[in-house]
Amino acid sequence: MSVTTRAYRLSALIVVSSNVFSAHADTITHMETVNVIGERQVYRGDFDHLESPEAVFEINSALIGNAGLESLTNILDFSASVSRQNSLGGLWDSFAIRGFFGDEDVPSGYLVNGFNAGRGFSGPRDISGIERVEVLKGPKAALFGRGEPGGSINLITKKPSYDSASEIALTLGSRQNRRVDTDLTGALSERVAGRVIGFYQQQDSFRDTLEIEKQGVMASLRFDQSKDSVWSYELEYSDQEIPFDRGIIALQGDFDLVPIDRFLGEPGDGPTTTSALGHQLQWQYQINNDWQLHSGLAFRETELDSFSSDAELSPSRQKLYFDGQTLTRQRRQRAYDTNQYVARLELAGAFDTAGIEHNVMLGIDYDRFEFDRDYRVARAPLLSTQPTDAELYAINIHNPVYGQHTPPTPLPAIVRQQNQWATGLYIQDQMTLSANLQLRLGGRFDLLKQTTDDKLRQQTTKQSEEHFSPQFGVVYQVSDTWSLYSTYGEGYRLNFGTDFNGNGFDPNQSESSEIGSKWSWFDGSLDVTLAYFDSEQTNIIVADVENPGFNSAIGEASSKGFELDIAGQLPADIDIWFTYTHLNAQVEKDAIDTGIFVGIEKGDDLLNVPEQSANLQLSQRYLLNGRSFTIGGGLQYVDERLGQRGSDFYLPSYTLANFFAEYEIADRWVVRGKVYNLFDREHFTNSYTQMWVQPGEPRQVQLSISYQR
Repeated sequence: MSVTTRAYRLSALIVVSSNVFSAHADTITHMETVNVIGERQVYRGDFDHLESPEAVFEINSALIGNAGLESLTNILDFSASVSRQNSLGGLWDSFAIRGFFGDEDVPSGYLVNGFNAGRGFSGPRDISGIERVEVLKGPKAALFGRGEPGGSINLITKKPSYDSASEIALTLGSRQNRRVDTDLTGALSERVAGRVIGFYQQQDSFRDTLEIEKQGVMASLRFDQSKDSVWSYELEYSDQEIPFDRGIIALQGDFDLVPIDRFLGEPGDGPTTTSALGHQLQWQYQINNDWQLHSGLAFRETELDSFSSDAELSPSRQKLYFDGQTLTRQRRQRAYDTNQYVARLELAGAFDTAGIEHNVMLGIDYDRFEFDRDYRVARAPLLSTQPTDAELYAINIHNPVYGQHTPPTPLPAIVRQQNQWATGLYIQDQMTLSANLQLRLGGRFDLLKQTTDDKLRQQTTKQSEEHFSPQFGVVYQVSDTWSLYSTYGEGYRLNFGTDFNGNGFDPNQSESSEIGSKWSWFDGSLDVTLAYFDSEQTNIIVADVENPGFNSAIGEASSKGFELDIAGQLPADIDIWFTYTHLNAQVEKDAIDTGIFVGIEKGDDLLNVPEQSANLQLSQRYLLNGRSFTIGGGLQYVDERLGQRGSDFYLPSYTLANFFAEYEIADRWVVRGKVYNLFDREHFTNSYTQMWVQPGEPRQVQLSISYQR
């Protein structure tokens, strides 16, 4: 589909939606008053900052709007507890929370409105349609089901409003960045409200020959059946054309070997295409003043298709290791399709027994994930056979000539259909034992099932597991503004794939403990959390030493450290977000890496996880000529990180600065400006090996203008 056609379709949807909302706004002059019940967060419980025995860092709409960032990965940089991981050449979001990142061969999962609805291959998540991002730290498996011991990410989407409002924004920026955003909401009838959010973007990359094109629509409806019963539906659609880019080469730690804009793939491979189509249907029912029922259904399908030309990692095939200029490449082809089905029913409420107040959540959920994977590879011959550069599919790293050699035809490497099912029962009871002391007890029992149909080995594997995940927590409120807490939890995650004997791997398991202190200052305007945590993970997938080419689930790792989060408003209308993390994440058992087959020793650092990281964002609001004016900026520090397992190759530390401002130039008109990487610092965000190093974005300037009514 051409750029013009896509832009026309998106524009047509915007115009039609605008007419629909405007027409209904004109006809609905008198509405029956509907007592809308508050929207309650599933899985979270009805607890304030000081009462919850866990650390939560919220990146709200104010910070997202001020920063002007457009991707989930960039937004998560605001939390020092989150570190970037291998994103498969920029094809998906990949992150670690408190050092743990899960399966590096698939995107990092996240929650959407409490649903396990972020799995799949939809490309990097655009922030359009997202109201806020919650970094839920620590063990969450007792409620959420699957997850990492470091925590989970939950995206809260923008909801419809009965008050008519609309906004259209045009953004222009560095490297031919062109983007349009629209947001329309209003009443469709006396009891139905709707919202449509759309975006379209084109941008050149700072990397040679590469560009990005993406678009998406989020549509939602709210039906207030009565004052106690609310239905909501949300649609997610996105389509992206993004380059597959492994980054630069930094042999022996030489980050100046090639310039950061040097692309060593093949432009003729074309962009990677990704798409997502998702649905969420929820029903919230207020049974009485104390009890509430929340149920939901979700379905999401994603698709990824790509060709790529990647640097070969094997020394027996890589000519660059010998002549310093000729890069041997592989040709790869990917066709990934996923379907995810989620259902949930949760009953929450409060009651008293013998003077003890109970705040209870009881629920059941179902999650089915289908993953159809077709992965093909063409590798160069061994150097010992004295192959030609054409046979090596080679390119000169100092003077690249694209399209010089005929691309080889990839052959099937993995052709597999894998399905996972999880049915879980969970309960959590937070008991108020006294005016100062609360105790949380919880647990989740899961029935797990997995089938793997390996079409190359002509082998089908079935696996069934049962797992119980306990959770304990205690909160002691020292004063109205200060509390202490401690928590412990266990978790699990099914591992993809099979071992040498064709059996499914044992589930990845973890346990985590945490102690912390919380403060709420300035009449609740500023929240502070200081926490120390200690987590361990077992059954990590590593290479099978006795059966080369296969894997086994015997790896172990740990993560411990402390973190400080400050979020809210200081006096004089100063907004502050500050996070700092000091982390020791390391291997706990000798093993062999699954990707480059090097030895990993106990005590080695985990890949791409910094020991120290911090992020500070400040903004202040003024009146300038009688109109609102906001100005602010921030700093991000990331310590050095291990860049290749089994080596002493580390990515250098970096500090980035950014600046932003917003001014209401006239009624309904707002201008925003942003400078990312203000001092144009060269930096490297993540890597897999010295051959695949991702350079960070150079200085980027953006200016946008929006009209609101």
